[in-house]
Amino acid sequence: MGCNNGANVTLQAMMDMSTTAQENSVSDGWTGVKLTPTGYAIGLQSVKLTSSTSSDSFTIFDQGTGAPLFTRLYNSPTRVTVASKNDISNGTYDHLELQVYYYEADISAVDAMQQTHIRRLRSYFQSMNEPLVCLCNNNNSTAVSPFDMLLSINDMTVPTSDNPNDLGDTTADLEWIDQTNGSPCTPRSTCTNNSNAPYQGSTGLFAGYPTVNNIPLNQTISVDSSTNSTFVINLIAGIQELFFYDETSDTSPSNTQFNYQYLTSTQPPPAPPPAQDGTIQLACSTPNCSVNPKTADFWIGPPTFITSVTSQ
Repeated sequence: MGCNNGANVTLQAMMDMSTTAQENSVSDGWTGVKLTPTGYAIGLQSVKLTSSTSSDSFTIFDQGTGAPLFTRLYNSPTRVTVASKNDISNGTYDHLELQVYYYEADISAVDAMQQTHIRRLRSYFQSMNEPLVCLCNNNNSTAVSPFDMLLSINDMTVPTSDNPNDLGDTTADLEWIDQTNGSPCTPRSTCTNNSNAPYQGSTGLFAGYPTVNNIPLNQTISVDSSTNSTFVINLIAGIQELFFYDETSDTSPSNTQFNYQYLTSTQPPPAPPPAQDGTIQLACSTPNCSVNPKTADFWIGPPTFITSVTSQ
C-alpha cells in the first residue's frame, strides 16, 4: 500500500488574525472581553490524513513518546513547514486529525504602572513534562496535567519578522496560576484550595482534547498506484478574539486592557489599580459582585481550523 507511488504530502501551518476563533465566552455577571493575541503557537504530537467514508488513514508525522512539536505560527502569507512525508498510502482522504498537547497565545497585559507587557499563556491537554516551567521557588517538578494553564512571568521577546526560524522567547519561566488570587504558584503543589489544584480556566471548551478530528480538507486527496503528486496542506488557525477575560472594573469598557495583577514577583508602586482582572476570586464592590462575587475568569479558547490544499 503506497509504496513508490510518487504521492507525497507537505504540511504547512499559519495563523489568521481575521478569522474568528471558536465560541469563547461565558455569562457569569461580568462584562466579557475577547481580544486577539499578538502571536500564537501550537504543540502538535501527531497529524493524520483520515477519511469520512472509509477506514483509510495516513500518518504525516507522530512524535511517539517524544516531546510535542513546537510550532510558532505566523500571519498570512507566511507559512511554516511542519512536516513532510513520502509515499502516501493508497486511499481517499478528506479530513485531518490532530493530536494537540498545548496551545500558546502571546497576550498583552498591563501592570500597575499601566505599562504593557507581552506574556505567553499556555493551555495543556495532555500530561507531559514541560521543560519551560520555571525552576524557581524550590521547584523540581515540571509535570503538567490536562487543562493546566501556565503564564510566563517575564516579558516575551517578540519575533522581529515573519521568519519561521525566529521563534521569539522560549525562556523557562512558565508558572501555574493560583485559583484564589491569580498569583504564580510554583511548584504545582503550592497552589491554594487544595494540593495540586491550579487555575485551569474553562475546561469545557476543550471537550475531546487532545484529539482534534474532522477538520475538513477543502480538496479531497485521492491516491492510487499511478498518483505522482505532492499535496501541500496549509492548516490555518483562526485566532481573532481567541483570548477571553472578565472585565472587573467597568461594565461597558471602551478601552479594553487586561490588567493582570501579578506581572512581576514584586509589584512596583503605586498599588495595583481597581482593575485586577487576574485575581480570579476578586473581592470587589461593583454591582457584579451580587451576581457572582468570586470568579473573574480568563483563558485562551480553541482556534477555528480551516485548510487549503494544493497539488503539484
